Amino acid sequence: MHTHEIDTPIPSSRTQGDDRDQPFLEIEGMEGSTLRATNAGLTVRHGGTTTTSRASDRHWNYDQLREVRLDAYGPIGVIRATVGSTGGILPLLLLEPAQIAAARRTLEIIWNLMSSARDGRRSA
Repeated sequence: MHTHEIDTPIPSSRTQGDDRDQPFLEIEGMEGSTLRATNAGLTVRHGGTTTTSRASDRHWNYDQLREVRLDAYGPIGVIRATVGSTGGILPLLLLEPAQIAAARRTLEIIWNLMSSARDGRRSA
């Protein structure tokens, strides 16, 4: 079993009202949690639809993340992100076995978005 460092004080980004924050991909996880991909980055939403539960959403711009990957721990899947500024590894979403195949396909698109964001920074 892998042991990974969890770096919890890594700040997330918060931008409100930006069209780039509208989700176009979503991965459903355990207990109603979701990982949403937008043009701007990734948002983790914990279960619940109330305003209070939305206040706990976490967002990271693609340029803040070095890597996003899917690990398996027995039958459970874990989507993890490596933060570029610290190298810390964050668990973003837990997946039931039936959710893993769809998550893997969606992550391929997210990897392309992250690559495009990196290429955009280099050309700027």
